[in-house]
Amino acid sequence: MMLRTCSTALLALTVTAAQAEPPKDMDIYLLMGQSNMSGRGDLSTLPPDARKTDPRIWLYGNDGVWKLAADPLDSSTGQIDAVSNELSSKGEDKAGVGPGLSFAKALKTKRPVGLVTCAKGGSSLGQWTPNPARDRLYGSCLARAKEAAGKGRIVGVLWYQGETDGRSNDTASTYGARLTGLVTHVRTDLNDACLPWVIVGLADQPDPAKSNGYTAWAEVQAQQKAFTVNRVGYVSAAGLPKNNDDLHLTTEAQLILGVRLAAEMRKVQKRPCG
Repeated sequence: MMLRTCSTALLALTVTAAQAEPPKDMDIYLLMGQSNMSGRGDLSTLPPDARKTDPRIWLYGNDGVWKLAADPLDSSTGQIDAVSNELSSKGEDKAGVGPGLSFAKALKTKRPVGLVTCAKGGSSLGQWTPNPARDRLYGSCLARAKEAAGKGRIVGVLWYQGETDGRSNDTASTYGARLTGLVTHVRTDLNDACLPWVIVGLADQPDPAKSNGYTAWAEVQAQQKAFTVNRVGYVSAAGLPKNNDDLHLTTEAQLILGVRLAAEMRKVQKRPCG
């Protein structure tokens, strides 16, 4: 009886170890941007089905470890690169539900999917200026992308950012040109001149009574919608429900956005290069 018990326990350990080993041929996506990409959706409102892990969907977390993907994807637990941590002044992790996991599930691909979180709440486009240093947002993301690529190949980028740039006419008016530069640099540094991107157009402008200062919000939205770089798609978050802060998307909204992103990414990936 003891021998059977030990054998059963050993088998369980073997199965667990096998499940913990990520595939070596994943389609990998970078999740870049600011807080709405990191996710501020309430974890407690996740539907039961959305809480289940999928053996085909993996996360290369901020701790540099591959694991089955589960929200919050952008957790700061074990964070290696402090430049993108999502801790509050009280040391609480601000990351919640973002669009990434919903996106991966909605792809409905038979291939394994890997997600790499590269978002920082409150970050401006200027803070994403290409700089290879590991203590910069761009350099940190690039380094982790290359680490993750050891388990597959990078096949797409999701970009949700722009709220911070909506505070100034100066940053809003140049948003499209500067985003073009970022797309070009990422493609160059990852040796893929046609790497597909999908950018998210900002949600509805916050009520000034709740989030004052976003005077150039509409200009950022306009530049995002008019973005025409080859193999870059666009989806809008306009009309999606937001949290009480009137700035961050609810869990429900993030799940909807993920589905939209997947549909657009599939279209972009079918477009010819050049």
